[in-house]
Amino acid sequence: MVKDQDLIESLKDNDLKVLDEVYLKYKDDFILFARTFSIPKNDIEDIYQETIISLYENIQNNKLSKLTSSLKTYLFAIGKFKILKQLNKPRFPYSQDNVILVSEEMQVFEAEVNEERQKTLKKSWAQLGDKCQQILELYYYKGKTLDEIQKDLNYSSKDVLKSQKSRCLKQLKELAKKTHE
Repeated sequence: MVKDQDLIESLKDNDLKVLDEVYLKYKDDFILFARTFSIPKNDIEDIYQETIISLYENIQNNKLSKLTSSLKTYLFAIGKFKILKQLNKPRFPYSQDNVILVSEEMQVFEAEVNEERQKTLKKSWAQLGDKCQQILELYYYKGKTLDEIQKDLNYSSKDVLKSQKSRCLKQLKELAKKTHE
């Protein structure tokens, strides 16, 4: 498996084949990420193109020579900045019909993303251990405090419970990430 830093080095050497690989590798994930901002798909694809160009330019101009995060994280940070910039500029002349149409489109996108997230979460939840399910359900779903959960589940201390809850949440996120890939 090629390391992210090796990709950066190849891009410094103007290896456009690597640029294509990076483009294709993160495109689907970026589109899913960007959809959470309720942006039309055409705009998302334009933003992704601009993001890839910015990445390449940053490497060529030595603004990026050594990664301090994953390449994906760096790329998504650029993309998020561009998305937020896009959201702040007016996209069309305002009329009641346009507002309703865009609102309906946004609801459809949000519903698709939420449905996909729910499926991923259900699959991940099923793989989580019973103890973790119990802790997370009591805390997030039933709204119990750590003190209440400590009593209910007979934990020796609140800190032990807090640590366990943190590990369970991390495990759930990792399972969701694996399920999503």
